[in-house]
Amino acid sequence: MREGFVSTPDGARITYRARAGRDPWILLHGLGCDATMWDGVVHALPPEVGLVVLELRGHGGSTLGWRSPSVDLWADDVLRVAGAEGLTSPALAGLSMGGYTALAVAAKSPGFARAYALIDTSASPDDDNGRLRRANGLATLRTSGWRDYAMGLLPDLLLESREDFPRHRDHLLTMFDRAREAGLVAALFALASRPDRRSLLPYLQAPCAVVVGEADRLTPVERAEEAVNALPRARLFVLPGVAHMSAMEDPRGVAEAIREADTL
Repeated sequence: MREGFVSTPDGARITYRARAGRDPWILLHGLGCDATMWDGVVHALPPEVGLVVLELRGHGGSTLGWRSPSVDLWADDVLRVAGAEGLTSPALAGLSMGGYTALAVAAKSPGFARAYALIDTSASPDDDNGRLRRANGLATLRTSGWRDYAMGLLPDLLLESREDFPRHRDHLLTMFDRAREAGLVAALFALASRPDRRSLLPYLQAPCAVVVGEADRLTPVERAEEAVNALPRARLFVLPGVAHMSAMEDPRGVAEAIREADTL
C-alpha cells in the first residue's frame, strides 16, 4: 500500500496508507493502535477494493497538533484525508475509538459515507464510572508509563485462551509503543469528553454493519443490539470466540461484515 500524509492548519501531520480501487473504505483503528491493526482485514478483503487506513492523531506516525483533542477533531482529519485522496462516497469502518470517530464524521457530514461498519464500539458517551476509569488510566500513564497501562488493558482487549493470544499481545504492545504517553493521554481526554451520539442513529440513512465480538467486555453484544435496533438499515454480526479486538482476532469475519455493509 502507498503511504501518504496530510498537514492540518494546527500543525498536525496525519499519516495513512492507501490502496487504489473501487468502492473505497476508510478504516479507523482503536485506542493505542495504528494502521497495522487492520493488516489481517486488508488481506481478507478483495484486492480490487480501495482502502485508506488512517492513523489518528498521536497514534502511529500521526502527530498531535496544538488543538485540544476530541473525536470531532479526529473527524475533521478523516474528512481532510478523504479530500486529499479525492474520495467520493467512501464507506467508513471504525473499531472502538475508530467507531466513535466514524459517528463523529456522520454527525459532521451526514451525506459523506455511503455505508458504515461499526465494530466493537458504541454511540453512548462515557458515564461517570467510565470517566473515572479514564482518570485512573491517566494516573497510570503518569506514574508507571504506557506499558503498564497497556498491560492493564489486555484482559479487556484480547482472549487469553486463544492460541494466537501471544502474537496479538505482542502486536498490541508494539502499536502502543508508537503512541506512548503523549498520544494515549490526548486520546483518553478526547474519549472521556465525547458526545452522546445515540440520537444520531435513527437519522443515519446509510447501511450499517454492526460488528461485535461475542466475548467483548468493553462494548458487549447488548450494546451492539441497541445500536442495531436504533439504526434504520443495519445488521448485527456477532463473532464467536472473539473479544474487543475483533479485527485482529477474526479479520475474515470483520472483512465479511465490511463487504456485506454495502448490500444492506
